[in-house]
Amino acid sequence: MAQTIYDLLTGVKIDDATVTQLDTATGRTFVDRDSIEFWQGIITLSKVVEAARTYPHGLPVPEASALVSQAVAPSDSVYWQPSGSEIWAIQGIQITAAGGTPSCSVELFNGADTCIMHRGDASTTASSFFPWESPFLIDSSVYIRIANADGSNAHISTLAYNKVSL
Repeated sequence: MAQTIYDLLTGVKIDDATVTQLDTATGRTFVDRDSIEFWQGIITLSKVVEAARTYPHGLPVPEASALVSQAVAPSDSVYWQPSGSEIWAIQGIQITAAGGTPSCSVELFNGADTCIMHRGDASTTASSFFPWESPFLIDSSVYIRIANADGSNAHISTLAYNKVSL
């Protein structure tokens, strides 16, 4: 059996690991010289992964902020969903009508259920901008859906966000 966490990570594929191997690898719970070196590797690796993926206090990941726009057809929706383990801090949402005054709703969505955050009519003369008291976070399991409830008028949805975790 491997002696360090690095040997364990590179030596056995997760699909090939047995319960006995996992029990043996995690069996070091008492303090001795071998355990200190073993757990030091795990803790160091954990801190490196944490520092590489998440910025403290929700600060944006450098060069990973964006403004994205998409047209939403009448009676259709657009979904803004981070991929994988990303977390986005939503800074603002703007909806501009392509014609008429389509009724729109901004919702948190998990693939089945919705939580309406704002509902209103978009305008062609002045964009509807939905500012938030503070940024809110979305991830791949709870994300944003912007629904166009109008049956005849499209709109353009624009989202401003900062990635705060990869």
